[in-house]
Amino acid sequence: MGRQIHVYMMPSDREAFLRFVQKKDPVAAISEGSDSPIVRPLEDRDFRVHKDVYLWNRRFLPSLKRKWIPGPRYYGVNVLDLPLLHLTGSTLATWEDKPALVQGRLYGVFDPDLEKPPGFEKWYESLVRWIRKNYRKNPTTMGGYLGPDAHELFEKGGYLLPQFLPPRTDIWLTEIGKQHAESRPPSRASKRAG
Repeated sequence: MGRQIHVYMMPSDREAFLRFVQKKDPVAAISEGSDSPIVRPLEDRDFRVHKDVYLWNRRFLPSLKRKWIPGPRYYGVNVLDLPLLHLTGSTLATWEDKPALVQGRLYGVFDPDLEKPPGFEKWYESLVRWIRKNYRKNPTTMGGYLGPDAHELFEKGGYLLPQFLPPRTDIWLTEIGKQHAESRPPSRASKRAG
């Protein structure tokens, strides 16, 4: 059974979260795939390159090697089989000529049949508690939590998008347009009606 919490993180929010994670436990952030089976923790400067990282807590898995995955032809790790958490960072984007953030998430799989180490799910829950305590609940219909700098972007008129860059359809324009409807100038149609 997989569990997730949706988050909006500016790079500074993500760095603060990772500092908390690494302060609490011997955790390394690693990339999903590589051309080598050897796992090397990502350096701080690499976080801007890798939107998706796995959080490897050595308390639950002292050593880790990637396995060859023939389809995409690289060495990878599997969040299903291993006690790893998948952190997908938010992506900065533009929506209707305004800055926007695409939703990210923290995800883990905790099915008892997988026999992951005791305490792994409690570790995930402690990270979720930290997010709920330090982030703000998303005031839009997109759900999730906003890091401090992500909240500031929203307060300044930026948009919060779902886990993908939505197509420019009437439905999405209406839904996302509700986020800052009171600050938008009236449309030409409403000016003519008045």
